[in-house]
Amino acid sequence: MLKFFGVQAAAGSMAVGMAIAAPKNFNPKHYNRGITPEELPNSKAWLTIDPTQCVGCRTCEIICSLTHDGECNPALSRIKTTYDPYKTLAMIAVMPDVCKQCNMADCYLACEYDALVIDKKTGARIINPDKCVGCGECLAACPWDMIVYNKSTDKYSKCDLCGGDPQCVEFCPANAIKYIELR
Repeated sequence: MLKFFGVQAAAGSMAVGMAIAAPKNFNPKHYNRGITPEELPNSKAWLTIDPTQCVGCRTCEIICSLTHDGECNPALSRIKTTYDPYKTLAMIAVMPDVCKQCNMADCYLACEYDALVIDKKTGARIINPDKCVGCGECLAACPWDMIVYNKSTDKYSKCDLCGGDPQCVEFCPANAIKYIELR
């Protein structure tokens, strides 16, 4: 029992540490959109993950890359699974991570080519591959490192919430990923 609570406390402290981490490129001079973060519309939905439910199978990564890129390649997945990154948790500890769909999205504000757009249905900040020039400003601006680079296309991508029907949620065998809609 104490081992379980130790896992919970360690996982909780890691999550809090990551949540209050300062963005690596938090500089308004890098904003290229002519608007302030406060002027962005809020997200209408996002994904949440329960790391105590995750079994580490990485099905979410495979289905994400298959759905978006047509290949089973976890490196292209918009969801990432990390196993005990600090070697402090029990063997069961798996830390999946997804785009936070930030309300004050630095990635959106940093894109000077208007390749980042906001989905009207979900509020997700998504990258239009037709407009992406592969400059990497979105990656540099993201405090969570959730932007994915595809070497074969020389373009960037990020979670688009699958237009409101996230495939990672549908195919997660442990039911660890939830799609939350705000009303």
